[in-house]
Amino acid sequence: MGTLSLPKVRKLLYNQNGNQVWQHYSQGGVLEDVQLLHREPFVVTSSGINYLLTSNENLDIFNQYEYILLVTKQPKSKDLEAGTIRVKRWLKHPKFETLSPAQVLSSWENKFKFIQEDEANDVKGLRPPQMGALYSILSHLQNPEDKGIVVMPTGTGKTETMLATLVSNKCKKLLVSVPSDSLRTQISEKFITLGLLKEYGIVNEECHNPIVGIINSGITDIEVLRDFISKVNVVVTTMDILTDSTAEAKTLYSQEFSHLFVDEAHHSEAQTWKNLIDHFDKEKVFLFTATPYRNDGKNLQGKIIFNFSLRKAQEQRYYKQINYLPIREYNRKLADEKIAERAVQQLREDIANGYNHIIMARCKDKIRAKEVFKHYEKYEDLNPIMVYTNIGGLDKKIEAIKRGEHSIIVCVNMLGEGFDLPNLKIAAIHDERQSLPITLQFIGRFTRTSYSELGNASFITNIAYPPIHEELDELYARNADWNLILPRLNENATQKEIDFRNFLDRFGHLDKSKIPFQSIRPALSTVIYNNNSTEWNPLNWKEGISNLDTYEHQYSDNSNNTLVIILGKISNVDWGNFEVVKNLQWDIIIVYWDLRPNVNRIFVNTSIKGLSKDKLIEAVFNTQASKSKITGMNVFRVFHDVKRLTLFNVGARKGFGQDVTFQNFIGKAVQDGIKSLEQGTIIKNNFFGVGYKEGEKISLGCSVSGKIWSYLRGNLNELASWCKNIGDTISNENIDPNIVLQNTLKIEKIVSRPNILPIMVDWHPDMYDFSETRFEIRIDGNSYNLSNSELNIVEDDVANPLQFSFDTSDVRIIFEIELGATNQDIPYYRIIKRTNIDAVVFHGGTQQSIESFLQEFAPTIWFADGSQLFQNNYIKEKTEADVIPLDNIITDNWAGVNLRRESQDIAPYVQDSIQYYFINKIRNDFDIVYDDDGKGEIADIVGIKDLPTHIEIHLFHLKGAIGGRVSNDINNFYHVCGQAQKSLNWKYKFRKGKDFFDHLFKRKEKSLNGIICSRFIKGTEEDLENVLMAAKWKKETKFHIYIVQPALSKANASRDILQLLGNTHHYLHTLGNVELVVYSNI
Repeated sequence: MGTLSLPKVRKLLYNQNGNQVWQHYSQGGVLEDVQLLHREPFVVTSSGINYLLTSNENLDIFNQYEYILLVTKQPKSKDLEAGTIRVKRWLKHPKFETLSPAQVLSSWENKFKFIQEDEANDVKGLRPPQMGALYSILSHLQNPEDKGIVVMPTGTGKTETMLATLVSNKCKKLLVSVPSDSLRTQISEKFITLGLLKEYGIVNEECHNPIVGIINSGITDIEVLRDFISKVNVVVTTMDILTDSTAEAKTLYSQEFSHLFVDEAHHSEAQTWKNLIDHFDKEKVFLFTATPYRNDGKNLQGKIIFNFSLRKAQEQRYYKQINYLPIREYNRKLADEKIAERAVQQLREDIANGYNHIIMARCKDKIRAKEVFKHYEKYEDLNPIMVYTNIGGLDKKIEAIKRGEHSIIVCVNMLGEGFDLPNLKIAAIHDERQSLPITLQFIGRFTRTSYSELGNASFITNIAYPPIHEELDELYARNADWNLILPRLNENATQKEIDFRNFLDRFGHLDKSKIPFQSIRPALSTVIYNNNSTEWNPLNWKEGISNLDTYEHQYSDNSNNTLVIILGKISNVDWGNFEVVKNLQWDIIIVYWDLRPNVNRIFVNTSIKGLSKDKLIEAVFNTQASKSKITGMNVFRVFHDVKRLTLFNVGARKGFGQDVTFQNFIGKAVQDGIKSLEQGTIIKNNFFGVGYKEGEKISLGCSVSGKIWSYLRGNLNELASWCKNIGDTISNENIDPNIVLQNTLKIEKIVSRPNILPIMVDWHPDMYDFSETRFEIRIDGNSYNLSNSELNIVEDDVANPLQFSFDTSDVRIIFEIELGATNQDIPYYRIIKRTNIDAVVFHGGTQQSIESFLQEFAPTIWFADGSQLFQNNYIKEKTEADVIPLDNIITDNWAGVNLRRESQDIAPYVQDSIQYYFINKIRNDFDIVYDDDGKGEIADIVGIKDLPTHIEIHLFHLKGAIGGRVSNDINNFYHVCGQAQKSLNWKYKFRKGKDFFDHLFKRKEKSLNGIICSRFIKGTEEDLENVLMAAKWKKETKFHIYIVQPALSKANASRDILQLLGNTHHYLHTLGNVELVVYSNI
């Protein structure tokens, strides 16, 4: 007597080279009271039915038995008694019926019932998102003009929606593409059984299950492939197999299948996927995805016919609540240990509450997995296991994981798409996923609500190193509520996709364009016309283009205010005249019409050199374009309010009667051109340069012919916005077009140091585009970066060579800048290390000696008069800055302060110091007061105030008085003015990311002589976390910079000091729109 587990009743109709065809008839079960009837052949009986068990599928006694099972090995009586017989599948069963795909298809006629789930009345059926998606798909099929995109978050039932579509629409032959082997196994099983449709009564028993083909390896013989397809209703395979198919096979797929379902379709714009999908008629294709946007910026091609938001999925309880458990640790080695400890703590809590949860510790590669596994293997009672592609015994490990034998899994980019393990409820994220689509899908795997005996999902991550994408910054904040943020992030990204589609939908014939409008990113350039007409005829554009017949390809489309023309022609290559080698040259013309109250302008952007824009405008707008084009000197208004403008190209014309009427100045000759313009000997023709506008770096160029351009590119919507802003500036009669020269910088090559005192040296500006830890400086086994080191001027006389130092808390290396000229009078620049200490800089996978690094990444020297030196380039403004306004100087009596003592050091603080006194003076004005004094500081004191409308960031730079007394000694100000100017970099770094706050978090402890105290004088780390998120996502931030120098008497200040402060004030105001305020003595 024994028991025997029976497999599902399904027939293997085809099996070659790993490719199979199956038809399913009924579920399996368990035989009770099984008795051995014969040993040879091995026959058992139960409830009066005999079953033949064999390991030989080619047995010649098939006709003698109705029930035959294929087992893994030939059984013995002891195997039956022990219950160790393993059955693979049925070889014969009375339910086996030979049906053709057509017979199966006809059995679906009128067999589908639209039953919706009703939890209140215990009615099983399709969930609301499934029902909505199904109706949308069936509606789309009545008038399909494009590929259909179905957006359903992970866990809301995409696969069941596919099954319902298959049967309700009676899809003649369906091809299902998935991205992975595990998904192929999972989804093919669903199609073989029709999932839950029969269990819920959505289809009845008379409805035959589809005959399903599974392609596990490519079929190269086209006739074998044709025969395989003829046997089935559905084929499930991976996109890799489809894309590796021959062109003939791809054509066969597109001809034989009536429909193509692409699962996880956010991959569909990958070039190989796209090429395969494009073989199919658009009306055949449905793209199913949880995220209709990609991290590479490419748009999914098609129409979003159904979008079920993540917010609705949460509201309707398809997702469990999420416990977000962040740590903040900047030491990556310690971070792995802390993440592991927190994850295991949560797992033990869940187990104690009766939840059989599993940890998944995710790593980016095999090396990291091995590192991370060391932190988990000590928890032997939880039986940790490591899995990654090609690890030995992977299949057995996966099966053991599914059986629940391991409570901790350390993996490499696995267990995502296609791996369905409900007990995965704790994600320990050791290496961050880097895009919103992948992050949302990853999280969705942990939050499904399919199993009531499981608890909520938990995510542990290190917020010191969140993903690089700004869209995820809010998600990786300490106090983030993922239950609120995730739906909004998903909606925002999806809505952005929908908004751009809506913009494109205003064009009437996108489907006929050979070039996708979503991918058009023209250079931002234009010519502008004033317009009197309120009507246009965009279809008349052909009348406005000469030699149109030379273009083999002609396409246009228009919306209510934008005309796009795409032209293609075959032309000779530049390097020869051949009949067999030609270029296919594509060009674009974009006409944007800006019609608003009191505004009527036309903008033309084109890649065609020599295009007669006037003729085109006259054809489309029936207006005299040559009389309405904006040309001449007024175009130079585009440089209005552009500060510290560096011109790289100056074109000018001489007066009539001159031998040379046009001259172009580039490179070092630009300064000669500017000088001639100022003297009035030549006239402006065209400019191009880079400068600052409202604190942002911009590039602009213009010509008297009317053309305006930038180095930037943008999509069609961004081009329109840029044109509107340019048009408003050019047309402003209050702007003087000659103002451009007043804001240009004077640049000259020098071969000896300026005869002016330097006040500041700063790192190469490109270094500020990265985090402070990007550049690592190693000295005698110690590691430094920009957060705990700095460059400083070595104070000296103007008669001595320029020197600066690299300083840390315990090391100083002095460098000298040598300027000179070769025998050929070519200026040169050299960094010479004057201190016998070796240092190596590591960055971007390379390493250099520190002097070699500084030669390549040349620092900038700033001088007391506001000029600067970069390599041999000496840069000055045209006009001297004004002295600092006296209203910007605030006085104090500094009672009880030792004016020589600048720093308060560490607790217990030096109470007669300038820093201690000033902190107590201002502490009630701020929510957070932070002591950042030390090498690598932002400022000596940082004050932060969170206001209802914005956040105030105040940087205070302190300096002790020489000799501890009030005087007019200008040496009290050189260094502190340099510090104030240098700190403006943090305004730009703040805008680019979270580096400002990372700096404060990293330096949260201040140490001196082995004693440590917190740098938070007022407020906490949690308060700073809250400000970080408010600043990043909700509120504008305003920077303020101060100099605190009690050595200055406002009443008796010398002009030299006021001028030096004025230069610093001018610099801060011009580049950053920041006012300088000085605290002085009475």
